[in-house]
Amino acid sequence: MLFRNSFILLCCLFTSSSFAARWFEIEVLIYKQRPAPYLQEDFSLKHDEINAKRSKDLLSPVYKAHAKQACINGDSRFRSQSFTDELINSNPYSNVCDDSVDFLASYNELPVSPPVEPREDTDEIYLMAPDQLQFTEQKNQLDRKGLTPLLHTGWRFPEMSESRAQSIRLFAGKHLAASSPAIEPDNNDFISLVTPSEQYIPESLQQTPDWELDGLMKIYVRHYLFINADFDISQRLETGDYEKARFSQFKRVISNEIHYFDHPRMGMIVQIRRYNH
Repeated sequence: MLFRNSFILLCCLFTSSSFAARWFEIEVLIYKQRPAPYLQEDFSLKHDEINAKRSKDLLSPVYKAHAKQACINGDSRFRSQSFTDELINSNPYSNVCDDSVDFLASYNELPVSPPVEPREDTDEIYLMAPDQLQFTEQKNQLDRKGLTPLLHTGWRFPEMSESRAQSIRLFAGKHLAASSPAIEPDNNDFISLVTPSEQYIPESLQQTPDWELDGLMKIYVRHYLFINADFDISQRLETGDYEKARFSQFKRVISNEIHYFDHPRMGMIVQIRRYNH
């Protein structure tokens, strides 16, 4: 009887471990290419917006939390000095740090690596801390070549099929929407300040990208590891308009190997490693 119960227990342990999802970590280093004066590529072609049925934004909560803490610590970016605030706030120069603030909009340029604390678990998909990243030599090579890193990050995730895997939103670089010229209200009277009316916004400003780099990356397993990446990398032209260059690449990769993705406007270095916690 004891032998039979022990055998059943061993079978259960073997079955549960065999169905446990493997975990991986991915490291991504995205950089801008040097301007190529003789480049013949035409980036004027319009593309559909980059979307996915299942997506996850790991970066926004980190940047918002970091900016909110800076606001609480007295960062001058968040001091309100408007005429309306003078009327309703006894201390108009104090920081407003509640949920009404668009903390993400406070960045003129995002840090290259998101500031997160180290984690060692498999509770959920999460970002890796800067000191957990390993592309030190690759970053040094970019520095020697005079290439500008836009984003250096990584995250840990469980093995998933193509239908179940989420696309991870990545964005980086300059906040282009923040550098666009502001629209002045038609009327500066008190009523329009308190209850602003809708106004016409030129199409060129409506089409201003939020960030220099913005897009989605999906990693899934179908016998092999696959990467499907779609990004828009944007720049402001001399005319004041913005030009988007679409980066779309699909690749089968092998874990622990370093893979290079190339494009006239950007480059990407990727490595997927097994994560054993």
